[in-house]
Amino acid sequence: MDRGLGTTLCPELVEGGYGPFLTTFLNRPYVVLFLVTFLVLALLHLGILRTLIWLVWGYAIAFLSEYASIHNGFPYGLYHYIPESFAGELVLAGVPVWDSISYPFIAYASYATAWFLIEPHFGKFKMDPHVSPSRPLPVVGLAAILMMLADVVIDPTATMGEKWFLGKVHYYPDGGIYFGVPLSNFAGWLLVAFVILAGWQILEKSLLARFRLPVWPARRFPFQGLLGPLFYFGILGFMLAVQLAIGAHFLLAASFAITLCTALLVIKKSLINLSIRK
Repeated sequence: MDRGLGTTLCPELVEGGYGPFLTTFLNRPYVVLFLVTFLVLALLHLGILRTLIWLVWGYAIAFLSEYASIHNGFPYGLYHYIPESFAGELVLAGVPVWDSISYPFIAYASYATAWFLIEPHFGKFKMDPHVSPSRPLPVVGLAAILMMLADVVIDPTATMGEKWFLGKVHYYPDGGIYFGVPLSNFAGWLLVAFVILAGWQILEKSLLARFRLPVWPARRFPFQGLLGPLFYFGILGFMLAVQLAIGAHFLLAASFAITLCTALLVIKKSLINLSIRK
């Protein structure tokens, strides 16, 4: 079973005290890349303190949801991890850290895309000058749907992990109707996405804004509003490339349709933006 390049090429890393950190870094470079992208975009959008709070909050909810699901089947349906697939990597209570850490950046990409689609934007695709949308409920609702749709693309691909460099990290004992994934998984993602995003919005409105938490070093610049959607499609594009590489053609067709529908919405909003003069 594929256990990743880091474990194969650098077994000595597991020996030292920092082995799990370096092994995870080497085994999961794609997760690290997406995480760093999130940190840069969110830092420019929300500032460093809000970015760190988003990361901790999103990770905490993700970990709790995964821990609950592998033990009692809620909210995603029952599934099990295969520890041999991530031996030597960072693991918390049976849950790979790199798995839970993906939730915050997928949530942010979905949130920024929903914000772009719903909130008014000015010429040159400038981002809203505020760190919280003026219509938070529609943004949170759409972002939760976008995050769930992202998982419709991601999770079946991850379930086929033995066919690519992810490795077979988990399985559903009862299988699933959608390319091996149960529909309960997507319902769970919708719920967890809403909890992460709505919880963040409540934190922002009731606590962070009230105490005037600084937004340094947030910046606003032309075309910044497009970066969130591009990040979202970057994540989906990576999964589409994997599906193509492993020959999952039916899954690829379904995933492409989902991606295309969302892309058309972004293109439509972009055309509207182009018609708005600064």
